[in-house]
Amino acid sequence: MDLSLLLSDEEYQKRFAEGHPSPYTFEVHDGDKAIFYFGVRHSSDPHDPQWNVLEEYWKRFVTQSAGERVALIEGRGGYSLDTLSKEEVITKFGEVGLLAMWCKARDIPYQSADLPLGEEFLKLKALFDKDLVTYFIFARSAGAWLRSGTMGSYDEVIEKAVRSTAERIPGASDSFAFYSAMHKKIFERELSENERETLIRAAVPIYHDSVLNDISRASGHLRNAHIALEIEKQWLAGKSVFVLFGSAHAVIQERAVKTLK
Repeated sequence: MDLSLLLSDEEYQKRFAEGHPSPYTFEVHDGDKAIFYFGVRHSSDPHDPQWNVLEEYWKRFVTQSAGERVALIEGRGGYSLDTLSKEEVITKFGEVGLLAMWCKARDIPYQSADLPLGEEFLKLKALFDKDLVTYFIFARSAGAWLRSGTMGSYDEVIEKAVRSTAERIPGASDSFAFYSAMHKKIFERELSENERETLIRAAVPIYHDSVLNDISRASGHLRNAHIALEIEKQWLAGKSVFVLFGSAHAVIQERAVKTLK
């Protein structure tokens, strides 16, 4: 695969400004083998109308592909779904939980195609200061959970983000004081509930608020390349592939993935 075909920052910024749809879908067909890519609008709202769109797209994948199939998801997977209703699955695990439920019902395996966090951290650490990268990982989790509105109060989200970062990044601090000091160093403001919007924007690549957005763009390049190569690996192994990632990933990867036909 020619990874130079992934959209550049400038190309994606233009597409974003023009207003690409979300969800965003595209397909690749080669005989009975197919790639169905669903670029989701991240949500944990059971009433979001995109779930019906996703379900119909999944059914089309099942009926319009043959042979061995695999679903590739964003995140780590490993969800306990047995006792949960569809609405509870969506509320707790979002789109990946829903797809995992459908995969289990049809005995289709699913696996993460995302860049492992430890590998991402090491690659980013080679480009940016280690403490900045650690804070970026924290802010990305905190911002996403604050945006979802389903992970508890502001204080609970911050506590979970500190704990998650410390557990997943070797040597990362488990002290709020570290993240508070880094926030003040970057933004010259105290890390408090007044900074909710700052955290939500901190790790989003389309913004240019701070060095964290620069790190986010570098992270995006690494992740999109890894995801595209994972799709290629499954395709070359002869499998039909259903891909479920955020809509930005779908837009950025489409041109490169379509060359697999």
